[in-house]
Amino acid sequence: MAKLTGAKKTAFLKRMALGRKKARTVKKTRTVKRKSVTTKRKTTPLRRAAPRKRTMVKRRTRIARRSRSVGRGIGSSLKTGVIGEVVKGIGAGSLVTLVMSRVAPNSSITPIAATGAAFLTGGIVGGAANLILSGGLSQLGGMFGGASTPQQEFGV
Repeated sequence: MAKLTGAKKTAFLKRMALGRKKARTVKKTRTVKRKSVTTKRKTTPLRRAAPRKRTMVKRRTRIARRSRSVGRGIGSSLKTGVIGEVVKGIGAGSLVTLVMSRVAPNSSITPIAATGAAFLTGGIVGGAANLILSGGLSQLGGMFGGASTPQQEFGV
């Protein structure tokens, strides 16, 4: 083997130094070939005979449901809202008037007690409705200026 000198020797030494340093660590991998993905086609389901529709059953339940909702609507509309408060006030006032006419007939406290009961059960709306129904503020009598003034009737 011949001895290397000069430029050849320096190039050889450089190559050797690069080999020792492991300047580039590139890992060689083999290329993997992949198959193209084929999507599966959707299978059509078997068509089965549809069950018979029972139309009369539906009609019967629809009629029954409608009649139930109508019956429920009338009662619930009288129990809720402003109308409910009016009904409660008038009912309580008339009940107190009935009891007072049995216990103490021709008592001056009866209209006041009826209006108070209407206010307690139906609130302001119920109390006002009972007051208007019973004849207004003049009916209360003793609370507003002693005796109530009788209204004059005009004959034709």
